[in-house]
Amino acid sequence: MLAKGPVALLLPALSLGGFLLLRRKWDDWRTWHPRELWITAAVAAPWFLLCTIANGRDFIGVFFINQNIERFTTTIHGHGRPFYFFVPVLLLLTLPWTFLLIPALRGGFTKNEHLLAWWAIVPFVFFSLSQSKLPGYILPIAPPIALLLAKELLQPVSRAYKVAVFIEAGTMAFIGVAFGFYGSTLNMDPHVSGTLIATITFLMAGILSVMALWLRPMFLAFFNTAAILGIVITATTMVFPRFDLTDTMRPWKPALAEFVSDDQAVLMYKPPRWAEYGLQYYRFNRVRAVFSPEDLIHATAGEQRVLCIAEDKTLEELTHLANLDLKVVHTIGNQTAFWAWQTK
Repeated sequence: MLAKGPVALLLPALSLGGFLLLRRKWDDWRTWHPRELWITAAVAAPWFLLCTIANGRDFIGVFFINQNIERFTTTIHGHGRPFYFFVPVLLLLTLPWTFLLIPALRGGFTKNEHLLAWWAIVPFVFFSLSQSKLPGYILPIAPPIALLLAKELLQPVSRAYKVAVFIEAGTMAFIGVAFGFYGSTLNMDPHVSGTLIATITFLMAGILSVMALWLRPMFLAFFNTAAILGIVITATTMVFPRFDLTDTMRPWKPALAEFVSDDQAVLMYKPPRWAEYGLQYYRFNRVRAVFSPEDLIHATAGEQRVLCIAEDKTLEELTHLANLDLKVVHTIGNQTAFWAWQTK
C-alpha cells in the first residue's frame, strides 16, 4: 500500500469480489476479518497525508495520477508491451514447476483452491489490460500459484502429472539445444560453455523422464528443489559476475572517473534503454542520450570536447562525419568511450 498506493486495495477487492460471485455465498466476507482494514488505514493514511503536506500537489500528481492512472492507461514510461506479454513471464516465473499447472487446473477445486485461483487470475488479467507492463507487475500471483502447484506433489500419479513432467523434460532438452548449440544465432551469450549447458540439461531431461514413468510426485519436488539450488549457486558464483562485467554499466563508473568529474555530463549515442538507465543510476542522472549524428554535433557546439559512449555497432556511423573528430579512450565489452569535438 505504501509503495504502490490504491492498487494494493483494488486487486484484493477484485479477487475477493470474483470469488463471491462464483460461489454466491455472500456472507463469506464476514470471515475475512474486514475490520483489520483499519490497520492498513492507520499506517498508510498518515504517511500519504504527511507526504502531501511536505510535497504539495506534486505528490498527488506523481504518486496517484502518474504512477497509477497514467501508468495503467498510457505508455508514458516507455513500457508498452502486447496483451500476451505476461504469458511467457508467468512460465518463467514458475519454472521449473510451471507444468504442474496442467494437473493443478484439471478440476475438482475446493473452496480454498477457488480463492487461490481468483487471487492469481485477477492480477494477471488486470495487468495484461494495462498499457504499461513490466515483468515484476505479476509477482503478487506467485504465492497462490505456488500453493496450487504444491498440492499436486501430494497427489497420486496421474496421466496429467506424467504429461506435465514429460513437458518439463522436453523443455530442458530444448534449452540445451537452444543455448548449447545456437546461442550465437539467438544473439544470446550465456557466458557458460555451450557443451556444458547441453550436457547438464540433457541429463536433467533424462532424469525427469524416469520420474514421469516410475516415480511419485514427491520425487519431483526433491529434484526440482535440488536443481534450483544448484542453478542459483552456479549463477551467483560463476555466471552473474561475468554478466556484471559485460552486461551492466557498473564497470563504467570507475572507468569514467579517470576522464570526467562526477558533476560533468556524459553523452550516450543511441543507447539501449537498459544501458542508459544503468549509467543514469551510477552517475546520478548526469547522462544525456542522443539518437542521431546531428544531435551529437549539436551537443558538441560551443564545447571544447565531450565524452561519449556508444556501442561498437553504432560507433561506425560517426567515423565518417566530416565536421566531427573522435578519439577513443576506453572500451568495456561492446561499448566504447570516446572524446568528440567539432573540427573548424
